Amino acid sequence: MLFQELGKLKQSSIMASILLAGLGILMILVATLGYGMLILAAVMALDFISGKRTLMSYVKLTGAVILALAGIAIVAFEADTVRVIALIFGLILVGDGIVGIVNAWMYVRRAERSGWWVLVVLNILMILCGLIVLVNPWWNRSTMLFDVVGGMLLFSSIVSIVRLFYLWPIRGE
Repeated sequence: MLFQELGKLKQSSIMASILLAGLGILMILVATLGYGMLILAAVMALDFISGKRTLMSYVKLTGAVILALAGIAIVAFEADTVRVIALIFGLILVGDGIVGIVNAWMYVRRAERSGWWVLVVLNILMILCGLIVLVNPWWNRSTMLFDVVGGMLLFSSIVSIVRLFYLWPIRGE
């Protein structure tokens, strides 16, 4: 039972670390994200104009319009977008840190892994990173805040990878 839960935790840790690393890199490159969305929407619209008019092409055109609106919103309202994204990811970091502490206490400690407390310390640091992003006392420009949020998401992915190494070589029952 315990080893089945550790196997599930291992799989979720792999996916979380990949997702958080990707999101961290994306957060650092947010300015290019808005322009990239606009370029992709323009290419999709031009593809609609030059292609056949089928139901799927209309669905793609609708997606291109939504993508263009999202790109315009990111470019035009970058400061507000950053605050909302910082709030969301700050809460995600705090929540992931709390879940990580509970998992380290419940599963890794019971599996009698040496150094299980390292996971607890790293997850406490992740909670502190999330609180720093939520409070945001030092960054007055949106680009600086986005870089900080991206860096902290990369730290979170590193914590997930460390969690994975503690769970990977699961001993037999």
